[in-house]
Formats: sequence, structure tokens, C-alpha cells
Amino acid sequence: MRSLRNQLILSHLLLVLLMGIVMSAASISFFSMTRSIDRVLRGNFETIQAAHEMTDGIHEQETAFALLATGDEADAGITYKRSAGRFRRAYQSALHTITTADQKRIMSQLGNSYEKVNRDIEPYFERLQERPKLSAMAALQTLVRPGLSKIGALSEDLLAASRQAIVDDNDLAVLEAQQAFWKSVTVSIIATFLAIILASSMIKLILTPIRTLKKHADRIAEGDLSKNDLGGRNDEIGVLAQSFNLMASRLAEVREDEARKIRRLERISETALESMYDPVIVTDAQQRIVRLNKAAESLFGAVPESPRKLASDHISNPRILHAIANAVNSEQVLAAEDERAQVQLKLGEDVKTYRLRVTPMKGDEGILVGSVTVLEDITYLKVLDQMKNEFIGVASHDLRSPVTSLILANHLLREGMAGNLTEEQTEVIETQHQDLERLERLLQDLLDVSKLEAGASPPKFETVSIEDLTRHPVENLKLQAKKKGVSLTRDVELNIPSVQADPLQIGRVLTNLVSNAIRHTPPGGSVQVRARATENDVILSVEDTGEGIPEEYRKRIFDRFVQVPGATQGGAGLGLSIARNIVQAHGGEMNVESQIGKGSTFRFTLPIKVTPSGGDSIV
Repeated sequence: MRSLRNQLILSHLLLVLLMGIVMSAASISFFSMTRSIDRVLRGNFETIQAAHEMTDGIHEQETAFALLATGDEADAGITYKRSAGRFRRAYQSALHTITTADQKRIMSQLGNSYEKVNRDIEPYFERLQERPKLSAMAALQTLVRPGLSKIGALSEDLLAASRQAIVDDNDLAVLEAQQAFWKSVTVSIIATFLAIILASSMIKLILTPIRTLKKHADRIAEGDLSKNDLGGRNDEIGVLAQSFNLMASRLAEVREDEARKIRRLERISETALESMYDPVIVTDAQQRIVRLNKAAESLFGAVPESPRKLASDHISNPRILHAIANAVNSEQVLAAEDERAQVQLKLGEDVKTYRLRVTPMKGDEGILVGSVTVLEDITYLKVLDQMKNEFIGVASHDLRSPVTSLILANHLLREGMAGNLTEEQTEVIETQHQDLERLERLLQDLLDVSKLEAGASPPKFETVSIEDLTRHPVENLKLQAKKKGVSLTRDVELNIPSVQADPLQIGRVLTNLVSNAIRHTPPGGSVQVRARATENDVILSVEDTGEGIPEEYRKRIFDRFVQVPGATQGGAGLGLSIARNIVQAHGGEMNVESQIGKGSTFRFTLPIKVTPSGGDSIV
């Protein structure tokens, strides 16, 4: 297998080789210039020095003849021998350093002239005592000086030729330096060009498959799991490509397996959805219908899969549409158990009652994708509830007569109409009287509940101020609060608008709430009735600092016959149910907030502008 590491090492070695070639060319040029400079400095300067030496030697020989002419034979001989040796040494040195033809020509003439002059003057120094002074002086004037002058002139010519040779060699050295420079530049350019080609080839060799792998990885990320072919590379990149292909193959297998699971789950979900007895409506985030099961299609009709229809174009019930809109726009869950979540729909010739359940659907990242609406058929429960209410109403009505007779008989016994009673009989009669009164109140409450739920006791609306609406219940219960040691106050907002309400029924609601608050608040506590206005409603609240309601009873506190253990003090558990029915008949809502040991707050709303419902608010 070719190794990417070996390829990189080879490419770096080639770059090093090119660098070595450039450095070698530069070194060769440097040595060439050094050699030229050495030739200029060493050869010609030595020739110039030798020419000076020869000139000095000629002058010394002339001095030797002058000494000879003056009669100083000893110094003349010494000076002549020294000058002759000096000239010959300089001449031999110049012979080894001359380089040009002109220098060689001058040196040849210089040697011949010196030998001729030397042959003429040498005899005068062989027998110095035999030479008269006059003859030496004459020889100096006629023979020595002209010959020596010629030799001096030739030395000067040699000196000039040497200087010219220096100039010529310098020009040659400059030319060689320029040639060496351009050779180095040329080699550097060629090496740089080759290095760029080599680097580009290696970059292409390495980066091209890497880019291909990146594109392959991007395709894998986008879901394209096809294999990638890198031309049969067997280096590390080829191994990486094989790993990518293996990963893509395994991902394809996993995706196919997951797709099979999803299809199986979808079939199961569709089967389960279609098999549900209750109608189910599935919408997207734009409130368009995605799916209706068979039960829903039997109610609303079939809907085309494409294009999707808006729920408002296919479903006419406003309560269902409002619940779907809340689930999609506000992400609110509708899962109430009371009449607010009940709708009546016509199925064939029958009218059925359904409990509405709407839940927003969210994706894995918490993004809203739609809603699911389930309509639970509670028609049979409604029928049973109606039968129960009818039974309670009939039973309560039929029991009133005997209970009234018993109360009258008890009253006659208490008044002594049947004779005087013993102390034990009086105690029994008093106990019987209390039980009969409680039974009468219970029958009255049962009748009231039946009438309210049946719509037989609609509110008698009139315009009433909140000040008047809250004053009478509070004033009537102040004595009870005082006996209990509880502070009872009112807090009504200034300039609060009037409402359309039945003063007797709302007074009954406030009386029930305030009396409950007093009953469940320990001495030293407080009960406060508040009234605040909003844009569309007036909010009335009764706040106490009493025992509080356990959490498990708060959701059921408004149901019939629900009693908080240890806190009802003999009530039947119908007062709050009656109060809520009255508020709902006025178009309002009632709720409670409570904390154990800190107290409770009951709130209900009254619309500022209301259209009388005249009975059951279920549509």
C-alpha cells in the first residue's frame, strides 16, 4: 500500500533537492567571482609590485655607476650587485604573474634590453681599481644612462600594462559576477517554478480526495448514503474512503430498518386511530385538518388529503374551533370535566353529547406541529345525569310534603299542644327539630340544584351596582363574624362599573362564600370581600385566613356532595355547586386558590355586558 506519509516525505525530499541545486549554483557563482577577484588582486598587483621593484633596481644601478665615477669603488660594487639581484628577482616574479600578451611583449623587450645593458656595464665592475674615474663617468653619460632609461621606460610600460590589465580583469570579474547573478536568478526561478508545480501537485494529490470525502460526508449528512469512489487509492485516504463507504452502508441499513419500524408504527397508529370509537381530529400548526378517523368522518364528513382544508371550513361547531385555536395559538390544553368542555353534535337523527379534549402536539425540539382533538361520547352519562337530576327533583319535591308535616307536628309538640313534655321528651323533640330543619334545607338545595341544571330557574337580570351587590350579604353576616371573632370587611374599587345580574342569586353566592369563609376561619382571622374591574368583567373575590383546602379536593370542590373531611360541619356539599351554577348562568366563571394553614380565595366573574342565557350554557 502506498503511504501518504511516504508521498509527503518524497515531495519534501524533492523540495530539499531543489533547494540544494539553488544553493550549489549560488556557491559555484560565488567561487567563480572569488577566483576572478583573486586573479585581479593576486596576479596584476604582483606584476605591478615587480615592475616597481625593477624600476627601483635600475635606479640603484644608476646610483652604483655614480659611486663608481666618484671613486667609491667598494660601495659601488655592493650597490651594483644588490641592484642586479633585485632586478632579476623582480623580473622572474613578473614572468610568473603576467597574463596579457601586451605584458608578455613588454617583458620580452625588458629582458633583452636589460641583458644588453648588463653586458655593457658589467665589465666596469669586474676590475674596479684599473678603471679610471674619467672613463667611468664617460661610460655613465654615454652608455649606462641611455640603456637604463630605456629599461625604466619599459618598466613604466609594464606598470601601465598591468594597471590596464587590472581594469580589464575587473571588467571581466564584473561581467562574470553579473553572469553568476543571472545564473543564480534563473536557477532560483526554475527551482521556484518546479517547487510550485511540485507543491501544487502534492496539494492536489492530498486535498482533492479530501474535498471529495467532505462532499461525501455532506451528502451523508443530507441523507445520500451512496458509495464514494476515489479511483482505487490504496493509501490512508483510500482507507478513510472505504471507512466512509462502510459507514454509509451501515447507516443505510439502519435507516432502512428504522424506516420499516416507522412504517410499522404508522400502520399500527393508523389502525388504532381508525379503530377508536371516539372521533379524533388531527390538525397542523396552521389549523388545517391532517386526519379524521372514521368516527370523526361520520360526524363531519370525509376530508381530502390534499390540499388540506382549514378546520373552520369543515367543522361548524364554534366550541371545537375555539379549542383548536387555543391549542395551536396559545398551546393550551383543554381537558375540563365540567359543562365547559361538553359539546352537542347531531349524528343522524340523534343528538349526542361529547366531552371535548384538545392537546397541542410538539416535535422533538419542543416546536408546535399541530393539535389532537378527541371527542369522548358521554351521551349515556348525560342521560344518566339527567335521570338522576329528575329523580332528585321528584324525590325532593315529593319529600317536602311529609317533611313539612313532620316539622308542623314537631312545632305543635314543642308548643305543648299535645300536653306538657318531660325534660327528656323536650330534648328529643329539640333534636328532632334540628334534624328536620337540616333535612328541609337539604331538600331545598336539591330542588335548587335540579332547577338550575335544568334551566328552570333562570337569572332575572337587572342593572345593579357592585356596591349594592356586595353590601347586603356582608352586613347580614357581620354579626355571625363578630360572634366568631373574625374580621369581615369589604374592598370595592372606586368607579367600578355596574353589571347585569340577578341580585338575589348573586347575593346567595356571596352569602354562601362569606359564611363558608367565616365558618372555616379561626378566631382572630379575617375575611375580606373584594371587587375589581377588568376590560370585560368584574372580578369578585372572598379571601380568608382560614384552614385552607387540601390540594386533592380543590379540583372537585365545586362538584355536588363533595365535602372536605373535618371542615364541613354538617353541610351537604351542595352550596358551592349551586354557587357555581348560578355564576355560569350569568356567563361567568368561578375558581379557587388555597394554601393549607394560610387560607383560601374564591373568585368569580360577572360580565359587564352579558346576554342572558336563560338556562343551560351548553351549546
